[in-house]
Amino acid sequence: MSHEKELFLHYLDGKASPAQKRQLLESLKTNETAQAEFKEVYKEWASEHGAAFDPYQSLGVILERISRRRPFRFPVWATVGAALAVAMLSLVLFLPMRRGEGVEAPAPESGLYTWPESADPVAVLWEGLTVRSEATEMQVACTPGGIRIDGNEYIAPSGVQATCMLVIPFGHRARVLFADGSEVHMNAHSRMLFPLKFGKERNVRMTGEALFDVNRDARRPFIVRMDDLRVRVLGTRFLVSGREDESRKVALVSGSVNVSLGGARAQSVTLVPKQLYTLDDNGKINVEDVPDILRLLDWTNGTCCADGTSLPEVLVRVGRYYGEKIHCSPKVAGIACSGNLQLKENLSEMFTELSRIFPIKSIKQDGVWQVTLASEK
Repeated sequence: MSHEKELFLHYLDGKASPAQKRQLLESLKTNETAQAEFKEVYKEWASEHGAAFDPYQSLGVILERISRRRPFRFPVWATVGAALAVAMLSLVLFLPMRRGEGVEAPAPESGLYTWPESADPVAVLWEGLTVRSEATEMQVACTPGGIRIDGNEYIAPSGVQATCMLVIPFGHRARVLFADGSEVHMNAHSRMLFPLKFGKERNVRMTGEALFDVNRDARRPFIVRMDDLRVRVLGTRFLVSGREDESRKVALVSGSVNVSLGGARAQSVTLVPKQLYTLDDNGKINVEDVPDILRLLDWTNGTCCADGTSLPEVLVRVGRYYGEKIHCSPKVAGIACSGNLQLKENLSEMFTELSRIFPIKSIKQDGVWQVTLASEK
């Protein structure tokens, strides 16, 4: 393996030292042969890692990214050198998006993706362009020329399959407006892959939990895929949930949806409003009526509905939102809750607020939040 190839792989694996990054920057800025070799190495690396974005990383993005002294955040340019490097390549790499037929979200048969890990909401766009958000609720909207994220516009280059991969970590949410006017609210610990412009079908892929408000289009069905589970609609409002460690669920608020399971267990069910479809880990399907189905949507408003439930039951949902383990003492089970609890920036702030409402105290020990009555020793 050549020294330069080894350096490229170190960078792609996130193992490059600051000195190696400076060396890579100088090489890519002046050496066309190095630029060509980097593209080939990146293509092989992306294939091996099952990357869901275009294998030819934009050199403009690379030059801008590795020239920073601190972790990158778009679209603020950290250094004059990075801005000049991007400017020199902009005529080639960042042309206006061509009008034409839309594309579908990539659909590898395995259903596996290289989802980036992040403590902040992150969007991976065309050619590996990465945008991070510091907002509690990330705002995303598809535009005629590309995509708008938290008020900042990103123009898609010509000839590239323009997709967006959203990763929403614990304690955050996202609101997404698709090109057809349909809208989705993503809950914490959720991920979604979609094209910026739909084709003959409106396809998205996801894991986690999201509420979809789909505009009716009789000619183009809207399809949500969660591994081998497929939800097909023309226009309706429904909730899907399918994290790795939970049963997959579809709750219909209005309209009609068809839920189908592929593979050897192929089955199809059509839901009517206020029905909940559940598929457990053993492949068992259950459909039940849920009159108060709107309670499942409280998180879309940044709240946790606690009408008539015990505090431990509420804290199970709160812990799931923040990705934290919570243990309540038996005496806490007697506390009943009502109304809506406002979700805070983090769980520590949430417990501070709860201690003002209920006679409880909390402390984190060995990675688990212990909740007891304030009078307990």
